[in-house]
Amino acid sequence: MDNATALQPIWNFMLENVGSGFMSSPAFLLTAVVLGVYVPGIVFSAVDVLITRRLTLAESWSVYWRAMKWYSTAYIIGIVVLLSIPMPFSLTVPTTAPQLTEFLADLMLYFLVGDFASYVWHRLEHAHGLYAKKVHYLHHMDKPPLSIWTAMIVHPIEGITVFFFFHIYGILFSIHLLTFAVAAFLLTAVTMITHSGYRLPIYDLFFATATGHNLHHSQREPVNVSVVLTLCDRLFGTFRNPA
Repeated sequence: MDNATALQPIWNFMLENVGSGFMSSPAFLLTAVVLGVYVPGIVFSAVDVLITRRLTLAESWSVYWRAMKWYSTAYIIGIVVLLSIPMPFSLTVPTTAPQLTEFLADLMLYFLVGDFASYVWHRLEHAHGLYAKKVHYLHHMDKPPLSIWTAMIVHPIEGITVFFFFHIYGILFSIHLLTFAVAAFLLTAVTMITHSGYRLPIYDLFFATATGHNLHHSQREPVNVSVVLTLCDRLFGTFRNPA
């Protein structure tokens, strides 16, 4: 595989079918994040209702609506505003795709930096009593077994802050737009799946597990804090292996 051109067909397809006009707007990246919420959300909701029957359709809808009734509206309004109102800046849409090694390196750094930043912030959320009581408590109202939509039951202040810390690498550093979009989608999807409640043997080898995060929602002591990787939990002594 040619390192320099391996991703060019994918990038050409996006340029031709999505369009550089849309891709130059921040709405493009917001769309990637929204897809990262809804693709795993719909898949795991279908599993809950149709396969494992862990939830009825009414129960699944209830959790979804509680989590997303405001965020789904905010997403739609945000995308419309970003497309309708001239922005003081636009995203760079190059004609060439990133080299494969560049893409993979930035993708790895996106996850590592996002995991570390969000881990530190999450620890602070638990350490600061007033913030924990007024803001972060909303997310912890849900106890295991969790639904995948639990990931989105967060106070608006927390929604904004964790969004920044999850995606801080792409926000602060210059990376190719394809890498930014793919990373934004994948990292968002991972944070959703961490709340799904299911054991996923191959997936669980690489990412924070849903069964591990169940412990975070069931114990007063902050354990299994990260919702992306387990690296920071292992480094800083907050990792607990689920039974």
